[in-house]
Amino acid sequence: MKTLTNLRLPVASIVAFLGISAGSLIAQPLYPTTVVSYTPGTTADGLGAIPDARDDENNANGTPQESDVDFGEVAGNSSTVNFTSLGFGGEMILGFSQPFGRGEGVDLQIFETSYNTPACATWQEFADVFISQDGCSWLQVVDNGCQNLNIELPDAMPWAMFVKIVDASPNAAFSPEADGYDVDGVKANYLSNIVPLMDLSGPRFANAFSNYIVGTIKGNSNLPALNRRDPNKAVGSTSGSDVAQAPMFVSLGFDKASTADVTEGQITLEFYYTIVDRMGADLEVFETTFGDNATRNCANYPEIAEFWGSNDGVNFTLLAADPSSNEPDDAYLGGSGRLCRDGKLDINGMPGGTLRFLRIIDKSIKSSNKFPGSADGYDVDAVFGYGCAGLNDGRYGLYDQNNYPDEDAGVFFMGLFPNPSNDRVNVNIETASTDQNYVVRMFDITGRVVVQESVNASANTSVNVEISVAHLPAGVYTVSVDANGYKTVDRLIKN
Repeated sequence: MKTLTNLRLPVASIVAFLGISAGSLIAQPLYPTTVVSYTPGTTADGLGAIPDARDDENNANGTPQESDVDFGEVAGNSSTVNFTSLGFGGEMILGFSQPFGRGEGVDLQIFETSYNTPACATWQEFADVFISQDGCSWLQVVDNGCQNLNIELPDAMPWAMFVKIVDASPNAAFSPEADGYDVDGVKANYLSNIVPLMDLSGPRFANAFSNYIVGTIKGNSNLPALNRRDPNKAVGSTSGSDVAQAPMFVSLGFDKASTADVTEGQITLEFYYTIVDRMGADLEVFETTFGDNATRNCANYPEIAEFWGSNDGVNFTLLAADPSSNEPDDAYLGGSGRLCRDGKLDINGMPGGTLRFLRIIDKSIKSSNKFPGSADGYDVDAVFGYGCAGLNDGRYGLYDQNNYPDEDAGVFFMGLFPNPSNDRVNVNIETASTDQNYVVRMFDITGRVVVQESVNASANTSVNVEISVAHLPAGVYTVSVDANGYKTVDRLIKN
């Protein structure tokens, strides 16, 4: 059994294995640059329009004034107003030119203007808030929030580029001429290094992998061929081919009953763009079986896998195969969440209707006489979620997490320098809020541990572990730091 963990990221992003990291962030204020849409509601009586000067959408764009002082508002003069009124039932979508992300503490702030800062109990200007990465798939992060709002981005969507604010003020609590929630502005506190897609209508392929635990071939305890166990081949776009050629997939291998404590033949894929439940299938899986065709049923070649979804990379939910897929029957290890070779998956059973991680576990029938002795289980070519095309008003995830406390006291962060390196590399650890022991490991491409060090460190400090790599051949290595159940991972290039 070999285990390899790696997260292959664009730019210089460092994302923790558990989905909790500020390594890919810069603490930098960001403000919206575009008013994507503004649909004003009415006054509290449901009849009147928002007064002139309060319906200038530009007052909600850019840097907020963060003030509840009346600067001398003049009716009809929007320059004397520092906000945009939504009206009762109105809404506004603001867009950012760069993605904002999740760090420590508050990630996103909504500033509302209520002159003289009245208490919420007496001035119930409420709003629902949604975030989106693409402007068509939305996740609700605030439900009936009052006046100014402090938001932490949830596991299900740790970065975004759009904010939607919808008035939820109770009409009966206001005089007839009141005009609902007043948006002064929006501020994000962290810049994310995620690289947004240029084509939002196209497929959303997996961007990274982790937890690749390769099983064996059918005939003996050998691993699949070396060129079939490169997990990077499951990341990115599909080859879309079942023609016999140099492998363009990763083989999971068969699980061994003798290792019940570890499930071999599995890999976890990560999607930077959150997959949000839609009508019908949400994910499409490409498996490689040489010479495969549409008429070849599962009984002829029962390469089967089971699929589990997660939003945080820790807690997983069994998915459902879409009815249009080549789902195996009971005789060939059928069941919820299983596909035979290519197929589609529905994520409607996921908490909140969202997914960021997909775990694929080989369930092929190793004893089947349809497999030769060299068979190596389920072969993952690629997986993608569907883009924005044809979604009209978009997809919505349910209310997820809002204003939860700062991250767990055990969370820590890690960085590498120099990278690339010739002879020595420094592993810098920003320690957790508790005293802990940190174990640093370096893996080669086969998953073999080539370096291991450990260090005890005090809480809320920075420690450096210097590692010699001069003796290692040139190539790409994976560096992980483990402590108290958490893991951070980065890639090191050795020259």
